[in-house]
Amino acid sequence: MVETATPYSHSELIVDLDHDVAKVSATILGLTPEECFAHPAGVWSPAENVLHMQQLSKVFILAFSVPRFTLGTLFGKPKHQIRDYATIANRYHAAIAGGFEAPAYSIPAKPQGPFNQQRQQALVAQWQKLNQRMIESLFHWDDAALDQYQMPHPALGKLTVREMLFFMHCHTQQHLNQINQLLQSQASSQLAAH
Repeated sequence: MVETATPYSHSELIVDLDHDVAKVSATILGLTPEECFAHPAGVWSPAENVLHMQQLSKVFILAFSVPRFTLGTLFGKPKHQIRDYATIANRYHAAIAGGFEAPAYSIPAKPQGPFNQQRQQALVAQWQKLNQRMIESLFHWDDAALDQYQMPHPALGKLTVREMLFFMHCHTQQHLNQINQLLQSQASSQLAAH
């Protein structure tokens, strides 16, 4: 299982999101193209996990880049006490255990071949580029503003921007775990076949 930190401040969140990008990049680049794009029945390939996370990054880039008054107008101001990282992570994991699945807009299309190292590197480069844009959009926020605005999450309801950043960190950890479990499963299957 991938270790999770407990970020809280604006600067801690940016550092952890940046580390998440590096971990995903290293994981994907450490695979063979066959491992990266292999699509076992019933689960996403490592590449599809990254494509899913890219879809969410695009949503967050938009949300973090609009004028703040727009967020306030669209989603109101937070009326709840700010929840910590562990609370958001626990609620997210409970939602998954309860059957929550990725919304249609974030479900990746199954990549079509040819699958090669160049394609794998392009996938990682796109992941890094999108997340750099997202992190840069956060430079226009400060610690206080993270708690003054909110946006909806399809399973968790309205979350403050800080809570949404907690979710993003937790979500990336979840997908890294899924990739690692898939790789372990593939390795076990290959051992059993010999």
